[in-house]
Amino acid sequence: MARTAKKLNFEDVSALVAILDAIGAQDKKAPLTKPQVVEITKLPTPDVTAAYKRLLKMELATQIDPPKGMPLKGVYLKIAAKGKAYGKAYNLLFA
Repeated sequence: MARTAKKLNFEDVSALVAILDAIGAQDKKAPLTKPQVVEITKLPTPDVTAAYKRLLKMELATQIDPPKGMPLKGVYLKIAAKGKAYGKAYNLLFA
């Protein structure tokens, strides 16, 4: 039997956009670590971890290698073009 995908609710989408905004704000600077994203977005760590997985699965963000001087352990994301459009659409609808 096929599994049905969990539909996103408003809180899930809001969390994804908050994380995309945090990641997107750092495009020109060093990427954020997950603890920094937790601090900026004020979301619990398990929610950020789940959102990271969802962002990668939905292809809204891509995983990058840790830059020089950053801890090697952890996941670093870069917002994708699809993610920028997703965030922009959300902000137009709900801002």
